[in-house]
Amino acid sequence: MKEVPGESNRIVDKVLAYRPQSKSNVGEIMAFDYKHYVPVLKGKRAEFPSLGALKSKTDLTPLIEAVPSVSVTEIPKRMSTSWPKGSQYFIDFVFLDDPDNEGKANAKHPLMVCFADVAAKAQLAVPVTGLSRSPVYQSAVSQIAGTQKHGIAVRLTADDFEDDADELEEALTALLNYCHLSPNETDLLVDLGSVADGSAGQVAQSHRSNLDLLPSLDDWRTLTVVAGAFPLSMAQLTRDEWNERNRHDWRGWRLLVTGKRPPKRLPSYGDYTIAHPNLPPTGRATILAQLRYTVENAWLIWKGWNVFTHPDGYDQFYAICADLVKSSDFLGADFSSGDQEIAEKATNSGSSGNAESWRRIATTHHLEMVLAQIANLP
Repeated sequence: MKEVPGESNRIVDKVLAYRPQSKSNVGEIMAFDYKHYVPVLKGKRAEFPSLGALKSKTDLTPLIEAVPSVSVTEIPKRMSTSWPKGSQYFIDFVFLDDPDNEGKANAKHPLMVCFADVAAKAQLAVPVTGLSRSPVYQSAVSQIAGTQKHGIAVRLTADDFEDDADELEEALTALLNYCHLSPNETDLLVDLGSVADGSAGQVAQSHRSNLDLLPSLDDWRTLTVVAGAFPLSMAQLTRDEWNERNRHDWRGWRLLVTGKRPPKRLPSYGDYTIAHPNLPPTGRATILAQLRYTVENAWLIWKGWNVFTHPDGYDQFYAICADLVKSSDFLGADFSSGDQEIAEKATNSGSSGNAESWRRIATTHHLEMVLAQIANLP
């Protein structure tokens, strides 16, 4: 791994110096500053245990995207065993929204059903919407905000910045008025989507340009920028060796908040962890033995062979873990529960696992890595 000037080439094995969160005026929802992490996770089985395995759940607020293949109550169900009841998180049903849906949402709307379960479980969840969601979706968000009193999160995308600042302000004002909310009851997320083909400088500049167009920058309850640099496909990767891919999302945000021209308000950091922002393909996929391991400025990705045709099958994972453990990039078994599993499997202990457990291991390590990196910023 190449070392970036100005940053040490190793990370301590624990998250340091968490800042306390300050209360907002909406329910028990907390406002947070830039030293905070908003990981965007698909609402699938591997992601929830990754959250539950974290050493500390203080300085991150996960955003969970519902996926079409699971029940609309899957998120509160899984979070009830993976996330503290008194800690907030975001729920976004963007992949289940039809932009042509008109009218008013009723109790059977997927988002309404989900948040009814959130309320029944006494969870602190915030509904996420955007400027291009359907009228029915906006109706559901408004009703949830009115009954649960936790405000909303507005997720802006590149399309929302195509017009001038006045039109963006008008659209945001109209949405908040419809939901009977003010900016200090609203979490704002500015999402670049995939930046896999970009650079850290381009990511920082895109964030800076978008933030310059936002109205009332200091008034929003929280402000977060999101991007994802993980590649869409593993097709171009070389088998049976570590492939390095740059974390432009992380490096771009770090440049934004610690560089010579920081924005007027420093945003917190969001990413798509070890995945591409798109929904994964449906249907039966080829399962490759693999491991995605986050280091300071890159991902190390080992691409193995089809587990159904290779002689070692799933057991290829033992050798992958052994190769990582003997390298200087491995942060040690104590760094995260994911690293502990890697160290164990490097000795051929226990089951070699499957695609779901490999994703969980990698995601847990990534979350701990980002938390440590943010905590060690100035």
